[in-house]
Parts: sequence; structure tokens; C-alpha cells
Amino acid sequence: MKQEEFLKRVRDALGRPEGAPPPDYLPLKLRREDQRQRAVTIEARAEAKRAQLIARLADVAALQGWKVYRAPSAQEAVGYILALAIEKGARSVVRSAHPVFLRLPLDAALRGHGVRVSVDAASSGASREQLRVTVAQADLGVTGVDYAVAETGSVVLAARPGVSRRAPLLPPVHVAIVEPHQVYESLDDLFALRRMALLEREGDMGSYLSLISGPSRTADIEQTLVVGVHGPVEVRMVIVET
Repeated sequence: MKQEEFLKRVRDALGRPEGAPPPDYLPLKLRREDQRQRAVTIEARAEAKRAQLIARLADVAALQGWKVYRAPSAQEAVGYILALAIEKGARSVVRSAHPVFLRLPLDAALRGHGVRVSVDAASSGASREQLRVTVAQADLGVTGVDYAVAETGSVVLAARPGVSRRAPLLPPVHVAIVEPHQVYESLDDLFALRRMALLEREGDMGSYLSLISGPSRTADIEQTLVVGVHGPVEVRMVIVET
């Protein structure tokens, strides 16, 4: 069957005449202003409850298997990650390109102790295959986050250049750095904010969204739980409180 004939059959089955404009998927029949107002309300509520949300995030994340450290300052956060790298005997660390690393002098601290630091980003000059090998061989993967969800103890990473699934997935230890303004109450809040971002960016949202709620877990038919089979065996959450 020729391509054009196949496409005609699909159009006929959908009841869509040839030349009809594509459907508008973006607003999901919700007005842009309604979405914007909801996002404003979520941000205001999160700001008013920030201390409670951070405390809940820490508590729920610990129940989910995260080892949580609430750092009172950026310097304390760097010191904690450096101590972890030394404890693990890490020779190489790979990190994401999140903006938090512009505020945390982590690279210099690690390199000062002989730890090799690589950035999981195409701008580093490495090919995709070279980046994958570098990340897979790293002892620690350190990332920022884009959101954190208190009700589930999850961190969320939105795919884009410099932010991929590799750094939090391939190394045996993942360290996620959370800043206060990134903590929200619920998954409903998260998806409402993502809908608003979808509208603002006219549908350009990257290829996926990663929600990480603890170390990798899997179980066989006898329900024997094994940690670390499909991802890191250990996850650390560093909440930078100032």
C-alpha cells in the first residue's frame, strides 16, 4: 500500500478531511489565564508553607529510602558531598548542568581532593557515547533538581541539554541537591505548574520528566525486594536551606 493511500485511510477513519488543520492539543480546553492563576496560587501557597514543606519532604523522603541531609548553607552542602566522596573512595564524579552549581563551589572542592569532575553535557565537547561511558564509570552522580514533591518524597528532573537520565541513573550513588524554592506540596501542584510551562513554551517541554522517589527497587514473583538493580543502590538528598 502506498503511503498516501495509507494516510487517506487514516484520515477517513478519523473523520478528518484532507487539508484540515491539526487539532490544538495544548490547552486541554483550559483557558491560559485559568492555568496562570492556578500557578500563581500554587507558588504563593508553597512560599507561605515553605518550612513545613521542607520538613515534610525530608521526613517522607527518608521513609522512601533517601538519606537526607538538611544543609544550613551552601558551604555545608559542599562539605557534606565532599565528605561523602571521600568516604566512598570516589575517584570520579559526574554532575548535571543545573544552575545550582553556579552557587555551590562543588567542582573546586572535589578537584582540590583529587576527584575528577565531569559535566554530563554536550557542551563539554565529548560525544554522546563518550558521555555515556564517562557517566557509567563515575562513582557518584550529583544533580540539581527542577522540583521536589513533599507528599511523595520525590525529586523531579526535566530533560534538556545538560540534564538527562544518565547522571542520576548510572552511577551507584546519586546525590540530589534541592533548594527551598523548588519544594511543592503535591503531584497535583507539579503537574499544574508543568501545564503552565507547556503553554508558555508552546509545547516545547523536552522528551521526558524524571520523578525519583528513592533508590532503584525491583522484586521477583516471590516478592523478594532487591535494591539497585536498575539504578543507583544509594540515594542522598541534600536540602540547602539558605
